[in-house]
Amino acid sequence: MTYDVAPLLAPAQCALLVFECQEGVIGEGSQLPTLAAAARAGALVPNIAVLLAAARAAGAGVFYCKVAKRRDGVGSPCNTPLELRLRGQGSGAPGGPDLGDIVAELAPQPGDVVVSREHGLTGFYESGLDSYLRNTGVRTVVLTGVSVNVGVLGTAIEAVNRGYTVVVPTDCVAGDPPEYAQQALRYSVRNVAFLATGAEIEAVWSASSR
Repeated sequence: MTYDVAPLLAPAQCALLVFECQEGVIGEGSQLPTLAAAARAGALVPNIAVLLAAARAAGAGVFYCKVAKRRDGVGSPCNTPLELRLRGQGSGAPGGPDLGDIVAELAPQPGDVVVSREHGLTGFYESGLDSYLRNTGVRTVVLTGVSVNVGVLGTAIEAVNRGYTVVVPTDCVAGDPPEYAQQALRYSVRNVAFLATGAEIEAVWSASSR
């Protein structure tokens, strides 16, 4: 079943969230090279860039969520296989992975909000994101970035649990492998978020800014 997402996208009550689009995740120096390859194959960065321009022009909020762990590893339990892969080692030795800044093509602009978290796997966990969204009157979160495997799905669920409506532009998210990401969107994400294309969302925002 398809839904008309236009009523959900009033710019004054909408925020575009760019999730973990960092150099160490999807950039040239990615510590997750197969995920970065999937993002390139799906034109993730240029697709999000178009949506960012439309959001700013329409007056929708723009938010970034990034990982910024302590480099000395204090307080980082290294308790998942993903964390071990990011550290490039097979033990729980100190030293959190440095995932770098937001990729240059999607760099934050004045007025955008960047939230960082040291712990957890999803956008709302100890990041302050919820307070920023509530205090700016956001009702709908348009969720972009990586990965559909964990962070995008988990953040969508967290947002819904907090009373937000979530819209996911299917060509502005990526996962590893790409065929799994498509299945996750079809069978998991669509049950908690409304799916659309970036072009459909851009059209709504462009119309509102004319």
